[in-house]
Amino acid sequence: MKYEREVHVHYQKAYALAKKELLDKKKLRMPLFPVALKALLDERNISRKQDLGVLEIPLNLIVGTAEDTQNRMLYTKEFLPVSVPASDYAERWCSLWAGIHTAARYDEAISCYEYLGKFYVRDGMKRVSVAKYAGASCISAHVVRILPVRTEEHAVAVYYDFLFQYRLTKLYQLQFTQPGFFEELQLGLGLDPKHRWNGRDRTYFLACWSRVEHAFQKSFENSLHITAADALVVLMKKYSFAQIASMESWILQRVFQAFGKELYALSLSVKSAMDEESEMAVPQSA
Repeated sequence: MKYEREVHVHYQKAYALAKKELLDKKKLRMPLFPVALKALLDERNISRKQDLGVLEIPLNLIVGTAEDTQNRMLYTKEFLPVSVPASDYAERWCSLWAGIHTAARYDEAISCYEYLGKFYVRDGMKRVSVAKYAGASCISAHVVRILPVRTEEHAVAVYYDFLFQYRLTKLYQLQFTQPGFFEELQLGLGLDPKHRWNGRDRTYFLACWSRVEHAFQKSFENSLHITAADALVVLMKKYSFAQIASMESWILQRVFQAFGKELYALSLSVKSAMDEESEMAVPQSA
């Protein structure tokens, strides 16, 4: 009985966080719920689909759902639950939370689509919600990649650069907005630009990646149009990767802030390219 009460306390905490997130996003006039991939896709722009099997994917790259159904309205953008604690959904969420701690269902993979480096859940939204609330960084997922038709559009060009580097690293965490940045990272790590990473390379990199990513996010609070990987490459123009890896989180935040001028300039160039493409996509009135 005591454990059951503890489980329900966790749901109440998750629900409280959800209410705060919705309130904050309403004030900023930002989208409240996960985006539906179906609303983003034009079938004419899809080249093909590729089954990648079961992978460990970063939870922070799960941004939406596959279908535009009412189920997605059960979650905030960050997949926190919005159903009131005294509901059937809350009971199912609590049951899943309890299963994680008894190892009953924790390893069950979700299924999702990957499009332009982001993930959209087909099945397993509750598992994503519980895992995010629990503070997990990754989750097992059966991934089907949707490949866009290759064009000169910035987002598509960057994505095809990512596909090349993914074949070498097998990491979704490394995503850049600038061509050539992956090669710079490889050289900064003392590797050939076309070096294929092994398990030891990935372990060495990921050992400090979460700290780098967290420090970047804390420093700029999603105000930039670049990624943590972009910012890391900028830092590596002055510091070696070994030096960065040895920095504590608070020091990393100060270092990122010290590079603020360069990072804001890079962000502005990315935003300008995106805005220019958006303007070109709008039909001109006669």
